[in-house]
Parts: sequence; C-alpha cells; structure tokens
Amino acid sequence: MEDYSMQHKKAWEFDAYDFWVRTSGTPAERAAKDIEDPKRMLKQHAVYFDSFDGVRVANICGSCGKKAVPLALLGADVTVFDISEENKKYAIETAEAAGVKIVFEVCDIMEIDMEKYEVFFDVVFMEGGILHYFHDIDAFMNIMNRLLKAGGKMICSDFHPFNKISDALKLQQPTMSYFSTDVFEGEMAHARFYDGEIRKQIPKCLYRKYTISEIINSILGNGFTLKRFDEHPSWENDKLPGEFTAVAQKG
Repeated sequence: MEDYSMQHKKAWEFDAYDFWVRTSGTPAERAAKDIEDPKRMLKQHAVYFDSFDGVRVANICGSCGKKAVPLALLGADVTVFDISEENKKYAIETAEAAGVKIVFEVCDIMEIDMEKYEVFFDVVFMEGGILHYFHDIDAFMNIMNRLLKAGGKMICSDFHPFNKISDALKLQQPTMSYFSTDVFEGEMAHARFYDGEIRKQIPKCLYRKYTISEIINSILGNGFTLKRFDEHPSWENDKLPGEFTAVAQKG
C-alpha cells in the first residue's frame, strides 16, 4: 500500500463511526430510511442502473454503505470496497438492521484481490467524489475495467472538475489552475464539520484533481466505450456545475 493510501486510511478512520451516527442516525435509524424508499436514497444515481435484482455491483469507496444498502434492498448483490474499518462497521450494522446482506472489503482500491474479483461484476459504481484520492487515474480505470465482466457497466459519478478553480460545492478545498497536475495536501471531506481544535487533529489527505479531458481520455484509453457524460448543478448554486456522471461499457 502506498504511503498516501495509508494517510487516507488514517483520515477516514478518524471518528468516522461516531460521525455517521451524528449525521445520518444510528444504523437502525439509517436503515429505516433506506427501507422506506431505497430508490430515493440512491438520489440521481438510480436512473443509471438498467436493473437491480441479482446484479453484481462493486461499490468503489462505498464509505458507510449509504448507497450499498439501498442497492441491496432493491435486490442487487453488493460488494463495497473501502479503506476504512470504521465505515465498514457502520455499513454492516446498517445492512443488518435493514435485513439485507452486503460484502465489505476493507482494502486499498489499487490492491483489490483480483484472484477473487477479476471479471466478477456487472456494474462498478462510485459516487460522492473519489477520483481525487487516486494519483494515477489510468491505473485506477484499469482496475475498474478488470473488475467487470465483458459488456459490464461503469457508473462514475464525481465532483465536477470545475471545482478545481471554484469551490462550487463549498467543500472548503483550495482552488488552483484548472490544468494543474499537482498533488496537494488537503483536509478530508468531513473536517469542516468539526470545531477548530479537533479539526486540527484530523489527518490530512493527498489529492490529485483531474480535468474533464483527463477523465474522459482515461475512460476511453482503458478499455471502455463512453455511453453518456452528464453534468449536474452544484447543490450550493444551481448556476454552476457541481458533479458529473460518466457511464461507460467494458469492451
């Protein structure tokens, strides 16, 4: 595991379980919301799935299971890959409370066990802003391709690259040249929700932000056919781009 991955692991295991309880409710409370309307809990991502029942989904950097549990409730066979043991604890407890089963593999995404998972999934799905955690997007997209069966689908929803030059999502991340290729140190996603003294204690992450062309060219260059590329408005200002979703097929 590379040094920056270990740094990310420390950041994402800092108070994570208790953070989810404070912000999303206890696992039982979260499960009740998921059961009530799992499609609504998938938000805009639901429309990108052709079907759910029996579909093998790899949820990449699936965090606390906020999308994995609704997918499982809709009938999908979900495996979460994430670096945080604290995230796993919350996700597994939520799944149990919802009466569904998910598999949760705590690992570096770049070191997924390919003896077990190569050509295993119908869909690889990621959302919530994860690409900036990986410093070699081509190596990342290669892993995504290898996880999929022939004809499988990747649903990659992420922060819009516009956020490199404008903090359109109010994530309190530094801005830079749109074309910057620098790796920079920044706070982990939840740091802004803590008071000053605790915030200083939270381990930092090392980020690399990509342009639209870098993302699209990496998808195309690693065995995918790009089927769709949608841009979504910022939740803070609907006049600005906030997120995108790329849908691509293997082969």
